[in-house]
Amino acid sequence: MAAVNGIPKIALAPLFPLFFGIGPWSKINIAVTGVPFVVFCNVCLGLRPRERELVEIVQVMGGRRRHVLGHVTIPTLAAPFFAALRTGGPPAILGVIGGEFIASSEGVGHELFTSAMNLDAVTEFAGLIVLVVTTLILNGLLTWLDKYAPKRLGLSPRRPNERRAG
Repeated sequence: MAAVNGIPKIALAPLFPLFFGIGPWSKINIAVTGVPFVVFCNVCLGLRPRERELVEIVQVMGGRRRHVLGHVTIPTLAAPFFAALRTGGPPAILGVIGGEFIASSEGVGHELFTSAMNLDAVTEFAGLIVLVVTTLILNGLLTWLDKYAPKRLGLSPRRPNERRAG
C-alpha cells in the first residue's frame, strides 16, 4: 500500500486520458485515486485505539462478530473515516486540476493553464478564486457530513446528563 501511495498521482495523470478519454471520466478517476489512501491510513490508525475491553465485554455478553462490528468497531472508526474524507477533498480537487492541465478542452484547470500560457493574470486569479470557493464549498459539505452522518447513524456520543425518553 505504501509503495503504490508513493507514486505521485500527478505522474499518473497522463495515463488516465489514454484509458478513459479526454472527457470528465479521466478527471474523476484521477481525483478518486488519491482519496482511498488517505481514508485507508486514517481508518487503520482509527483501529488502534479500539478498546479491547469493549470487544471482550460484547463477546462475554454473547455478542458475535457482527455485534462487535456494529457496537465497537464502526463507532470507533466513524470519526477517522469522516476526517479522512475532509482531508482527501483538496487532493481530489488538485488531481482534477492537474488532469485538466494535461488533457482537456474545458474546465477550471484548462482555463488556468491557458491563461498562464497567455500571461493573462486576471483570468489566472479568477480561476484561483473559483478553486478557493470550490474547496471551501467542498470542505463545508464534508464538515456537514462529518456532523450529520454519525448522528443519523446513531454513532454520536451521548452526554452524561442526557436521559433516554421512554
